[in-house]
Amino acid sequence: MPNAYVETTILTDLLLKPYSHKQERAKAALARYDSTLLPVYSIKEWKAGPLYYFVYVHNKLVTTQSFANTLQAIAALPLGYRRSTAQEALAAAGQQLRRQPQNFTVLGNTDKDHADSYRLSLASIIIRSWNKRRKVTTQVVQELPCYLEAAPSIGTDRLFDLSPRHCQIDEECSLAVKLKSNPELLEALRDAIPANSTRREDQKRRKALKHLIKHPDWIFTRDLCRDLGDAIYAFFCPAGAVVLTTNLRDHERLTKALGKLAEKP
Repeated sequence: MPNAYVETTILTDLLLKPYSHKQERAKAALARYDSTLLPVYSIKEWKAGPLYYFVYVHNKLVTTQSFANTLQAIAALPLGYRRSTAQEALAAAGQQLRRQPQNFTVLGNTDKDHADSYRLSLASIIIRSWNKRRKVTTQVVQELPCYLEAAPSIGTDRLFDLSPRHCQIDEECSLAVKLKSNPELLEALRDAIPANSTRREDQKRRKALKHLIKHPDWIFTRDLCRDLGDAIYAFFCPAGAVVLTTNLRDHERLTKALGKLAEKP
């Protein structure tokens, strides 16, 4: 099989969905390939997105000291990625608790006890996932000199801190040189995104690509790099590899524009 170039959604399923069908599916998918390549961009996006919302739930359990109030806070989040990821964090903690109840039964059965149980379970998932992030594929590739891959820290207040979550603000994106040297690929990616799309991510991605094409001499900032998002995978996926993702909707059209492939688990 071709090599797999592992995108953030796969890394998330591998690291943050213990004892789930999604985790097993991701593991089985990796086993199909001769080599699995994890770009550091995936680690960066995983930390800034999914891991951040797992930490959000953990920290909410700490500050409210209430399982019920944490559920209420999550329910109050706007519909979309933040709420769904926070809900998945609780589900992951619950799955782990169900299989390891002996570690938490001494805490009791009050609302605060339940909050402590889920907090401890989430802390375990967060720490273990960070320690395993570079061990789930055969190779980690494309290091980012502009990104400090700092481990999560936990203070005396029991709150996790993920800073820094983004690249250095005063440096140009370390991917900029290669991106700017291939304007024809950038144009193909731009043209693959409908100009009349009402999706916010499409609009931001087209805008970032247009900026690179029209202003190659300007500094390419971390915000523009973040806005490129899925286009990064299509652009940097090596020859002989496919982008492995659960999000074919976006990746398939972008990889196709460059004569590459995207596959789902």
